[in-house]
Amino acid sequence: MIIFQSILELFGGLVIFIYGVHLLSEGLEKVGGSHLLSLLEKSTDHPLKAGFFGMVATALMQSSGLLMVTMIGLINANLLSLQQAIGIMLGQEIGTTITGQLISFQIRGLNLVFLIAGFYLLFFAKNRKLQLLGLPLFGFGVVFVGMNMMSKAGTIVSQTPFFQQSLLMMSQHIFLGVLVGAVFTAAIQSSTAMTGMVIAMGSSNSITLQVAVAIILGANIGSCIMGWLASLQSGSSAKRASYAQIIMNIGGVLLFLPFVIPYTNLIARTSNELVRQIANAHTVFNVIVSVLMLPLVKPLAKFVEKIIPEREEEEAGSKKRKTRFIDPRLLKMPVIAAQLAKEEVLRVGWVTHEMIKKASEGMLNKKIDSVKWVLKREKDVDSISWSLENFLESIPGDKLNPNEQETLENLKHIITDIERVGDHANNLAEFARKIDKKKIKITKYGRKELRTLFKRVLSNYGAALKAIKSGNKKYVNNVIKWEDEIDTLEKEFKRNHIERLKQKICNPEADAIFLESLRNLERVSDHAYSIVLSLIN
Repeated sequence: MIIFQSILELFGGLVIFIYGVHLLSEGLEKVGGSHLLSLLEKSTDHPLKAGFFGMVATALMQSSGLLMVTMIGLINANLLSLQQAIGIMLGQEIGTTITGQLISFQIRGLNLVFLIAGFYLLFFAKNRKLQLLGLPLFGFGVVFVGMNMMSKAGTIVSQTPFFQQSLLMMSQHIFLGVLVGAVFTAAIQSSTAMTGMVIAMGSSNSITLQVAVAIILGANIGSCIMGWLASLQSGSSAKRASYAQIIMNIGGVLLFLPFVIPYTNLIARTSNELVRQIANAHTVFNVIVSVLMLPLVKPLAKFVEKIIPEREEEEAGSKKRKTRFIDPRLLKMPVIAAQLAKEEVLRVGWVTHEMIKKASEGMLNKKIDSVKWVLKREKDVDSISWSLENFLESIPGDKLNPNEQETLENLKHIITDIERVGDHANNLAEFARKIDKKKIKITKYGRKELRTLFKRVLSNYGAALKAIKSGNKKYVNNVIKWEDEIDTLEKEFKRNHIERLKQKICNPEADAIFLESLRNLERVSDHAYSIVLSLIN
């Protein structure tokens, strides 16, 4: 009965440990995750920089598997090349060792300090930044609670004949320990949890260093499972990244296997405490493998490209792809998902800006190709807007900090305004086509007024898009000021037009088109105003 209770406590401790890692990850993402995308943009030109990003991102996400799924999303969104992904993988292997190193420093009572401090900040601090800091601290405290439970339970479990025989067998057959580590890690889909469990067993002296090293080597192989599963429903590029990770991790393990005993003897000299030895074994192994693999990034990329060629239907599909920055897999990392959704919103915003510009060319310069371009893009804008709205709704807002939550809500409103601008651009293009088809003439006075309003509206809408990008108040103030001016101009041009009709200067056939063109342009300016209002409210 005692053994059964200890086994329950062992796995209960593992569950608490995994939950603590989840809280720690969520807290770190809220505190520092907003800088990840900018760090990624600066880190893709060299494998060493990509490796640094991988290390930082894994330390924040507390999961190499989760980072791998996110990378597959970035690859599918054409934001990451295979070589860049491999560089990030090398860094992520080092990043996975950071948690193990931290929990191996078992300072008595430290778990309670983190737990109490985190709880107090999370539930009683009035400052929002301090509340955000409380979540990772509380999570780290929960990690230690889980560790202590596993350690205490491990002391009893390790005395059972079955466990001792299993330990002896894994000591004699290193490959068996590797297999146990790989299978168990694949089952729980967390190499961090597997490492934490091994360190917990080490703290109760329930495991030998040699067996611990074997299990950790296996954990590196088992950590590939999340990326591999995510790649099954992805294109060739994502599959290549997954197989590159599998090749690197299995290759690294095979490289170390013949030298496990001398490697264990070397690591034993790094500390007198078994838990520190296990953490050091994990770190040294991953650092050595990453350093050895660094010069092989290009050859490895070429190799997996050769064994997994891109299929013709995928090439055709990538050409038909309308969105550029979003992919459902990015939802695993809400911070990056929100930032890339903003980039997609801006992209479609500038497409609609170009639509207004092309519509003006069609109407004022009789460029029919420009009209056709606008009419073709309108359906694309509708499709992208629909995809964006669904993507934005799917981002879990509770995983974001308050500023990011506000940005997410703003984007939901902004994409509606942008989609409406696309509709107005389409209307203006239809007017231009009607003018050309029916040979309707607009007077030089009317053309001058339309040209003036087109120019003002394009400037105003462009300023609104720049305000989304930078949040610069200068753009916001300009949009608010120009909105009033555009309203005034629209009314003035309407009065002028009516006066020209009375004087029979204007062609009556142009009446409805001219007035509707003014109205549509004024509505575009209204949407620009609506966009900046959502940014300041």
